[in-house]
Amino acid sequence: NSATTYMEFTLSLPSKMEAVIVFLLFVNSALFGSLDAQTVAYYSTEEPLLLATPDNITVSAGTRLSLVCVAWGNPAPNITWTPDATAVPYQNVYNTSTTLNGLTYVVSILEVCYTEPQFSGTYSCTATNGVAPASLGGNSASFQVQVLSQPSCSSTYAVTSNLQYVYVKQEPSCILCTLPGGVPTWYTWTINSSSAIGQNGTNILFNRSTTLLIQDPILLLKGATGVLQVQCYDQTQLISYQAYVALSEPSVIVAGPQDIITSSNLKLSATCVAWGKPLPTITWTSSYTNLTSFNTYTTSVSDGQFSYVVSILEICPTSFITSDTYTCTASSTSSGTSLGLTSSSFVLQVPNTPPTVQVVENTNLQVLCSLVGNSSVVITSVYWTDSLGSVVSNNSTLQVLGIQRNRSGVYTCTIQTASSSSMSTTTVTVLYPPSAFVVGEQTIYGIQGLSVTLSCSFVGLPIPNITWSGPLGQQIQSNPHFTIVSSSNFTQLTINSLIRSDTGNYTCVATNYLGVSSSSTSLYVQVPPDSPTNVIITYRSDSTISLSWNYGFNGNSPVVNVSISYESPNYIGVEGTMYLILPAMFSATLSGLHPNANYSIRVALVNAAGFTSNVTIVLTSTLSLRLMAPTITALYSYISVQLVMIWTVVADSTMAPADSWIVEYMPFGGSPTNVTVQGSLRMFTLAGLSRGTLYSVRLAGVNVAGLGPFSTYVQNTTTVDAPSVPLNLATTVLNLTSIVVSWDPPLDNGGRVIAYYQIQYRVVGVSNFTLVNQIYDLQCTIMDLSYDTIYELQVAAFNGALFSTLTPSVQQKIQPQGVLPPDPPSNITITNQNATSISLNWNTGFDGNSPLVNVSISYWSSNYPNDGTQYVLLPLVYSSTLSGLHPNANYSIRITLVNALGVSSTLVTLVSSTLSLSELLLLYSFACSKLVICVKALVAPSVSALYAISSTQLAMRWMITIDTTMAPADSWIVEYTPFGGSPKNVTVQGSLRMFTLTGLSRGTLYSVRLAGVNVAGLGPFSPYVQNTTIVDAPTIPEIQSALPLNSTSIAVSWAPPLDNGGQSIQYYVIQIRVLGGGTFSTVSQVLALQYMYVITAGVQDGTAYEVQVIASNGGAISIPSLMQVITPPIGPPFPLSVMPQVYGSTDTTAVVTWISPGGYIDNYTLQYKPSDQTWNGATTYTVEASATIFTISGLIPNTSYDVQVCTNNKNSSSDFVAQTFITLAPPKLKVIGPTSPVPVGTTLTLECVVEFGHNSTVIWSRADGNSLPPVAISKGYLLLFTSVQAQTSGIYVCTFAGSTGPISEAFSLNVSDAASLQASSQLPLPSVTPPSTSIPLKLVIVVSLGAGVPLLCLVLICFICVMVLYCRLKKSPYKMQNPLYDASPNALSLSLESTESSVIEAPLEIFANF
Repeated sequence: NSATTYMEFTLSLPSKMEAVIVFLLFVNSALFGSLDAQTVAYYSTEEPLLLATPDNITVSAGTRLSLVCVAWGNPAPNITWTPDATAVPYQNVYNTSTTLNGLTYVVSILEVCYTEPQFSGTYSCTATNGVAPASLGGNSASFQVQVLSQPSCSSTYAVTSNLQYVYVKQEPSCILCTLPGGVPTWYTWTINSSSAIGQNGTNILFNRSTTLLIQDPILLLKGATGVLQVQCYDQTQLISYQAYVALSEPSVIVAGPQDIITSSNLKLSATCVAWGKPLPTITWTSSYTNLTSFNTYTTSVSDGQFSYVVSILEICPTSFITSDTYTCTASSTSSGTSLGLTSSSFVLQVPNTPPTVQVVENTNLQVLCSLVGNSSVVITSVYWTDSLGSVVSNNSTLQVLGIQRNRSGVYTCTIQTASSSSMSTTTVTVLYPPSAFVVGEQTIYGIQGLSVTLSCSFVGLPIPNITWSGPLGQQIQSNPHFTIVSSSNFTQLTINSLIRSDTGNYTCVATNYLGVSSSSTSLYVQVPPDSPTNVIITYRSDSTISLSWNYGFNGNSPVVNVSISYESPNYIGVEGTMYLILPAMFSATLSGLHPNANYSIRVALVNAAGFTSNVTIVLTSTLSLRLMAPTITALYSYISVQLVMIWTVVADSTMAPADSWIVEYMPFGGSPTNVTVQGSLRMFTLAGLSRGTLYSVRLAGVNVAGLGPFSTYVQNTTTVDAPSVPLNLATTVLNLTSIVVSWDPPLDNGGRVIAYYQIQYRVVGVSNFTLVNQIYDLQCTIMDLSYDTIYELQVAAFNGALFSTLTPSVQQKIQPQGVLPPDPPSNITITNQNATSISLNWNTGFDGNSPLVNVSISYWSSNYPNDGTQYVLLPLVYSSTLSGLHPNANYSIRITLVNALGVSSTLVTLVSSTLSLSELLLLYSFACSKLVICVKALVAPSVSALYAISSTQLAMRWMITIDTTMAPADSWIVEYTPFGGSPKNVTVQGSLRMFTLTGLSRGTLYSVRLAGVNVAGLGPFSPYVQNTTIVDAPTIPEIQSALPLNSTSIAVSWAPPLDNGGQSIQYYVIQIRVLGGGTFSTVSQVLALQYMYVITAGVQDGTAYEVQVIASNGGAISIPSLMQVITPPIGPPFPLSVMPQVYGSTDTTAVVTWISPGGYIDNYTLQYKPSDQTWNGATTYTVEASATIFTISGLIPNTSYDVQVCTNNKNSSSDFVAQTFITLAPPKLKVIGPTSPVPVGTTLTLECVVEFGHNSTVIWSRADGNSLPPVAISKGYLLLFTSVQAQTSGIYVCTFAGSTGPISEAFSLNVSDAASLQASSQLPLPSVTPPSTSIPLKLVIVVSLGAGVPLLCLVLICFICVMVLYCRLKKSPYKMQNPLYDASPNALSLSLESTESSVIEAPLEIFANF
């Protein structure tokens, strides 16, 4: 039962009873299954009793002996031993006790560490505890110990590592254990994990010297496994080794190699297999062959019963040198003791033949095949085969009579035995004389100046020595002009930079000691083509020149293309342009030329050999018409939809004025738009733009030449307008000291989102207004006002840039008389409730003579004392839903009405509770099963304001629509997207109506919207609202240097700001002032990508200045960076370093150019005079500093003039530098044509020869004013007639437009029919003086060529000249004078002289051109 009961047991203990255990079970009715147990032991006084004693034991001398006695008694007994320690040395006694189940046992151990035979005898143990034993012998025990003498061992095997195998012979063997750690003190041996085997004393003996003696290994190890597991254990150091002991077996070779004859150049593997215990080691030896270069592989294999050692000797490669006797020896040892060895030998023979033999073609070959050494192998046959496998000899001798080169190859000697065959090879090489032959065409064409390669193949043994010889038989050596590359059977000669003297035969010669062979090829060097003929200018304009030409001799190589290059002496240092035209073209147009400039045009034909000599034509182009790119100097905005731009143009008299300007403007992120502006303008206003928008603007000029290049882009942002006036300003008295002001947003925000509103109010009649700034909603409550006072209020909107006009004033009076607190609400009912919300509605009564300001709802719960929330609703709301409540909780709800005086006089408190989760589940199932919508999601909110409050923050405010069917917002999801980026979301607390987005990018347009989340889920998002974050000011653009370039200019360079403030740098402002002066003046506005500017405006020499650079990103400007600089004073000007040059001089004009020497120059002074006069009467001109060219006109033809130029600045003038030039003679004109009548149908040419003509063309016309006949074709200086008719007769006029005016020459052409010619031929010829063109002709042609031109080429050129002259003259009785005369090392002249007067058909000019 539940009471405590004491029970006593009286027990009679039997003898040797160890313990009595009593279990007491206590049961408690109050605890199901509870169990308590207790164990109690009772003891009585007992006599000592021996429970365990040793048996008789026999041990070997030197081993350790342990005797154990166990006793029990009450009290615990004491155990003693006999004999004692004085009689038995090395004796130790260990006494200990242990308690089991409450009884104490005594254990005593007698230990003899090292036994000796004299220790044999009777041993006893006695237990006493003061209680007389009940019977004799119960407390004492005796037993016999016999110690045997230790026999000797024949062999000793050392155990030096753990898990070591020891193989012993069939004789008494000792196992010596050598443990680490120093001298052993106390070893214990175990056999097969037990020490009991050591007691038989006949086979195993333990001793303290760490040795285990096995007297009869055969008897001990004849078990099934044949392996004995032993372990030596040092009980002092607590370390041990384990070993496995087995009987050894002598080594036996069970398989060895046999005698063998094998082939040379093979890999021979000899295998030797041995067996034994332990496994033997196999070694290889030979009679005289060094085996260190051969590989030996040894491994072990097992057939499941026995293990074998396999050793492979690899002889590679075999040859007659490796013929020898080879021996494999197997030997084994165990723990340093040899267990015996055995061996096996074999003989290897390899046929002996010479590896290579050389023999001369058409001689005899003899090779012998033999063996080295003696073996037991019987040879059955010996024969030779060739490389095709055909037998060529049936004995050991290979013999070939009169051998040919095709018998070269590998011959094999085969020695056949009964079981195999062996082979040895000899490579026979047949030597023969060389043979050489040309590879490719026998005739090769090469291009002058390029390279050509000649190839020659050859054979011969020994490999021949190769040489090349040239056209004159000379041996060619490798040098920069000749490159020789040869291989074993091929050679190439490359001739670099071909010249005409390289033409000829080239021979490759192959030589060895058996003979010589050669082969030749012919080389012809190609030359450039002749110059083009009849090069005529067909058209010229302000920037283009068109010309045509004909072809001449092509230089034995097809014309690849036509090269046209040009340059102008008016633009010294400006490189010309080259055109490459297809060879089938006979005309070209040069474009992009400089205005009003002289041009030298060269037309050259190009073939595989290169260019011809050039034909030069000098002409003058007209004025250029194309405008250069203008520079926009200013772009600014005065009006929100307009940008004003100002630009400058480069003044150049060679350019036609602008007819119009094309202005291109592009909004940021938009497309470009063009507008055309009147050409005389330099300022224009872009209208109709978007407010507050960044625009990029550029322009280009248009004149009669077309559209010129555009200027670089300039950027600026249009301003924003002020917002329009806010609408519908209204006021309501909230209480006795407060007024609620509300309004609607303006219809126009001025181009930027409204940032905030500002209210000003004052008491009527008071002059000063009080301001309420930064109102972000559309209503505001003004508090702390005075009773019974009339206030005047106005509102203005601010869009971040400008304020709107103030609204008209609204007056509101605060009247406290007659105002009472409103009555409390009535008919308060709960309309809906669930686990987390309660919906209720109410009615209002008397308003206290003051409109209700709001309705305040507060609630709290006794279950949750810390909860409590207040709703403030608009006064016309008659219902509300309390959300976020706890399930199954009691709530007190209080509704309070508020008017201008205060709260309702009586507070009404309603008690309700939310539903439990189970009730809600049932309610929800019932409602939704009838398709009743329990809760509506929030409608889209309206973002009322979005404005930037810092460079990385946007503040936003929003409004929501109140609906009693909607649960309130638990949170808001605000989504914001940077322009061109991805949207991001942030979650905002549901009770908030204002939030600040942080961590935004500076100067970035963001699109923002939000949506509400309530218990019904995520509602729709509001429309996007956009605004741009503010940009910070850029950091300082550090000036890196401000150095004077000269006395009146300063070069400023700077580094861009490390931080652009969030928007790209648009421009830099460069300002300067005199050190210590007043304000800085702006000298330039530099585009963003420019980091250097040269200041010249207003810079004076020898003056100290302060220069500063300001960076602007379009939204803010940086702090200026400042640096001081001093300009050096102006020194004397430098004189010209190079004499002035005179180009393009005519008979009356000369163009003088010079190079500026540098330094400060205001202008140049140019003087000129005839060379025979003094400088006192010289003509003087002043030339602007920017010009280094001047044209002198009004000169006298064919006269020598001196011209000199000096430099001037405000300091002084330099010395003059002079040059001399000669004007040309005035042009002369004559027409060459037939002097007698020509028959009808004749083809003829009139040529207008102009002497001393410059820079002009020839015009052909008829003297009677009629047009040229159809059969007449004007080609520059030539007038060509094809098939003349009688009406073709007339006077033709050649007009040349010279520098002093046009000059003309007339020519009468007479065309007659055949009858007239016949009649005239019968008339006597009058005696007339030969015409002026009948003159003795002496022509000297001088040919000047480069060094190294062959004489043969010069003679060929002279011959061509003679042939042309023969064709041009009617009469040709010529004689050659000094045909080969060396005028200089690089020139050759040829002189021809007629013996009488000759009539020249063609102009002399053809020879000059030639």
